[in-house]
Amino acid sequence: MAPEQPPLSFLQQLFEQDTLYVLPEEQGTPAAPAPVPAVAAAPVAEVNPTPPVTPAPAEAKTPRLPEFPEKVVAPVAKGPAPEITWWGEAVKGTYLLFEVPEPVFQQLPQHAFLQKVLAAVGLSTSQVKFGNLSRQVEHDVKQIAATQRASAILLFGQGLPVANLSRMEFYRMYRSGESRFVLVDSLEDIEKSVELKKKLWDVLQKIFLQQN
Repeated sequence: MAPEQPPLSFLQQLFEQDTLYVLPEEQGTPAAPAPVPAVAAAPVAEVNPTPPVTPAPAEAKTPRLPEFPEKVVAPVAKGPAPEITWWGEAVKGTYLLFEVPEPVFQQLPQHAFLQKVLAAVGLSTSQVKFGNLSRQVEHDVKQIAATQRASAILLFGQGLPVANLSRMEFYRMYRSGESRFVLVDSLEDIEKSVELKKKLWDVLQKIFLQQN
């Protein structure tokens, strides 16, 4: 089978400047080829031409509603931390000082063992004033006693941020004017030790039950 001849239009474009002849397919004596005038090739159309862009009809603009304003929270100005965080009222001039995390400090009035200790000397947690000492300040117990007009101050814990702490002996009563104060172990340590409970009771009697 004879190979398929390329289309004439293709040949005209390829041999645009030459005279082309079409050969017959029959076998035998070839006939004289008829001259085919060259035809100027038509311009080749672009492949995938970009269609003209027709502007879309203008849509009716719907008026845009104003967005609901979000609540603006003004930044809270952070001042210096208080030297002592106080809670409660010293009905009889009794102050309990600690240096503990804030969540622990908030729970001290409900501390069962502390309630028993105060009840033994005729007090309740609602009759004393709790103070949480700031670690950033070296506190003066004598100054606190004078400022608060305290009759008794109990300092709970070791390593408190208190001036001249190394000179103070645990479970020994000290005086400053009309105030009495004593340094004792933490509530947790006292609650676990029979010996520390006895030491605490002895000094509490001197402060609250003896008037000398």
